[in-house]
Amino acid sequence: MSFKFPSLQSFGQSLQQTSQQLGQQIQEGIQNVSKEATSLNQNLSPIFKRTQRSLQEKLGQIDDISALPEEYIDLEKKADALRIVYKKILAITSQYEIESYDYPPNLKESVFDVTKTIGEKIQGLSHATTTAEAEAVLIAPAGNQYPKTFSHSLSKVVTASNDNLLKSQNDQESSLTQALLKLADTEYRIGDKRLEQDKLIINEFNNKIRYVLEHSFTETTKHRRNVETSRLTFDTIRAEIKKAQAGDDTAEVPAEMEKKLELAEDELVHSTEVAVESLKKLLQPTDSINLLKVFTKIRLNYYKSVSESLSELVDQLDALPEDEDDAEDARFTE
Repeated sequence: MSFKFPSLQSFGQSLQQTSQQLGQQIQEGIQNVSKEATSLNQNLSPIFKRTQRSLQEKLGQIDDISALPEEYIDLEKKADALRIVYKKILAITSQYEIESYDYPPNLKESVFDVTKTIGEKIQGLSHATTTAEAEAVLIAPAGNQYPKTFSHSLSKVVTASNDNLLKSQNDQESSLTQALLKLADTEYRIGDKRLEQDKLIINEFNNKIRYVLEHSFTETTKHRRNVETSRLTFDTIRAEIKKAQAGDDTAEVPAEMEKKLELAEDELVHSTEVAVESLKKLLQPTDSINLLKVFTKIRLNYYKSVSESLSELVDQLDALPEDEDDAEDARFTE
């Protein structure tokens, strides 16, 4: 058996060919990287120039700034003012999202209530067989728990007071205990109505204001930024042309730069028109007025229902008979 080895000449030619291919690939790679770097530099150059000019304008180093249409500037001011109005109103009406916003600050849970709640939790945990069941017991609201509103709190206190009064009277009802029960029932229903009002205000007013702030204003802000970007681009090209003219306004402007200036001016006009339409749509007074109408109607309906409930309660209290002891006391006083 014999082996046939390639000749040294053939090996050398193969090595040379491989070296040439490798060199060609490296050269192509360098050219591609160079093209990408050039393209990246061309894309970043306008951004850098705009950023530089914007900074110079803010520092007062440049006075030659293109004036935007007076209508556009006026609309911008109105939009900024409207945003402030919405934010300040929402800062107040967001309190409707806190159940206890009118809860008496000096009212503390009684030891009995706390002990009862702990007892319910312990009893629930004793029946739990899994971790999930135990967690559900811990986070579950206490039984017969009253919502933390003024009216629910008043109803709770009046109910407890009535229970104590009945015990002192050997569970014998009186005009006063009946009055207390009617007051407790009315206040509880008023508390429920307050919670219904709050829910409507959250959904129909607060959330809609948030939508306007987070979407409508955001969209308009995007258009305003486009105007500023277009204006900076236009002014940057104007500055480059002035620099090329070296102070001679009659000097001929290169065709390429003239074309860039025309395109930049067209873009500035277009972006300004789009922003104006967006601002006008945002500033339509009908939308804001309708929101205020909804808010006012919700509160009006709530106060009407409260007034009706309280009027009904007054009639019920007036219709209660006087107890015999009360009547005797009244005659004695006379």
